[in-house]
Amino acid sequence: MAALSSLGTSGHVLLCDDSPIALEAIGSRLQESGLDVVMTTSPREALGLATEGPQPFDLIILDVLMPGLDGHELTRRLRDHPRTSTTPILLLTSLDTTDDRVHGLMSGADDFFTKTAPNAEMLARVRSFIALGKMRAQLQAQHEAMTRVMREPEAPTPPQARVEIIHHLPVVSERLARALRGSPVGGEFQLTQRAASQRMVASDADLLVVSYPVALEGEAPLLKRFGFDEEAPAILVVDEVESTSRRVTAFDSGADDYLTLQTPMAELAARLGSALRRQRRQRQLRSSRDRAMLVAVTDPLTGLYNRAYFHEALGVEFRRAQRYKHPMTLVLLDLDHFKQVNDTLGHSAGDEALRETSKRLRQTARSTDVVARHGGEEFAMILPETDLEQGLIAAERFRAAVDGATVHGAKGGSRKLTLSAGVGCFPVHASSISELMELTDAALYTAKRTGRNRVSAVSVSQEPPPLAPAAAQITGTSGVLERLRRLVAEDVEGPLTATRTAARMLHEASAPGDTLHTITTQLRQSSEDVRQELLKVMDDLSRAILDSSRQGVVHSEQK
Repeated sequence: MAALSSLGTSGHVLLCDDSPIALEAIGSRLQESGLDVVMTTSPREALGLATEGPQPFDLIILDVLMPGLDGHELTRRLRDHPRTSTTPILLLTSLDTTDDRVHGLMSGADDFFTKTAPNAEMLARVRSFIALGKMRAQLQAQHEAMTRVMREPEAPTPPQARVEIIHHLPVVSERLARALRGSPVGGEFQLTQRAASQRMVASDADLLVVSYPVALEGEAPLLKRFGFDEEAPAILVVDEVESTSRRVTAFDSGADDYLTLQTPMAELAARLGSALRRQRRQRQLRSSRDRAMLVAVTDPLTGLYNRAYFHEALGVEFRRAQRYKHPMTLVLLDLDHFKQVNDTLGHSAGDEALRETSKRLRQTARSTDVVARHGGEEFAMILPETDLEQGLIAAERFRAAVDGATVHGAKGGSRKLTLSAGVGCFPVHASSISELMELTDAALYTAKRTGRNRVSAVSVSQEPPPLAPAAAQITGTSGVLERLRRLVAEDVEGPLTATRTAARMLHEASAPGDTLHTITTQLRQSSEDVRQELLKVMDDLSRAILDSSRQGVVHSEQK
């Protein structure tokens, strides 16, 4: 369940009761607590407001006994509508029988409370479900953003839910386990038991059934650790006796439900099934969000990390290497004669060359290495905790993996691929990221200049590559400028559009202050920083060409 402190206790609530007196009495109690409440006596109007109104609701509260369309049927219709399929629904009733409660939960409601429930208990339950509703809405929005930019199917739901019982009295734990295994939903989940004395740091269960002392008392109460963690299991608190104050405390601490040992088993099973459905759906949405975040940092053509992620990762690994005094190797690689592949075989062959190179680099790299498409036909690799000797061996392995790979044109013809690589190492060659990038790029230039299809390391005295003769410089640099302009254009309109779109959609779907919002803000800024960096490089190259032409300086290229 999401934290009330992060999502706030205010909320947009729809309340439907066919009795104007009950509607006003309950509605005023909710409004006095600071909630925005829309009230109606018509169940059909409530259905329209919930599914087609101008603003989605964080919580829907429905009376059960209403003419024409009762609360159970209205709940089923709301659950069948995409807009309200995950909105929390509380049923409001004057009835208090087990059959009525079970019927309500089976119809798709999240919970219910009686019209005579104490104010504190009712408001605690409402606050709890408003927080749940906001979290569901946020996850759903992120999920929808993901589906618009991803092509892969959703991750499958695990075939069987996992439930864990933790009770401070072993005999009660065993009794609960036997009862749940024998209930109508007993075959829908895998049930395990854990001793209350066992310290729990994390859990892969979908639902925890815990006693009140385990949840809220002692030195390490479970709800203090898991109560407001959206990644944690749902928590169902079982108390020995009914207590309004303990019920309120449980809900305000993040419990998903509160029951007593006197609760009939049919109701306990129904509540457990309802909590499991909520939790598994939320985990599906979180999984979709996480995969969407991966899309935002992935190059859509090759499946490698994109340039923005590479520079973020380089900063992290460089600082880690500095802190722990570990070596770190940077490898920059560039496909040889890539323009000729595009010109002679077509752009589809060029795309295939990039994909094939990416696949071979990824297969050859270690799991700890960062492999990225740096732009165009250039790739970049970060090798953590790798010294220069090991880095050169790895770079040669990467070169050999690509050497001889063949791509074919759609209309015939083929071409073998090779690549050149430059290798730089911290702390041997550089003391800053910019210096390491510049010197490694110069080493890549050396590999290109001295024959291609080879690996070149940064020389201790290596300077940036000398300028070519003026005419050749102008011709060669024009090609570089053309490539850079293409990269800038691609960042706006080309293959990287999906990445930028994913980051923008996820940014808009997330709430300010949460982790996803912060990450997508950084990604968007990184993308703009890349564009500005490329534009600056083009300006510098243009000035270099102009200065060289005016001064007539000719530098001899070393063979």
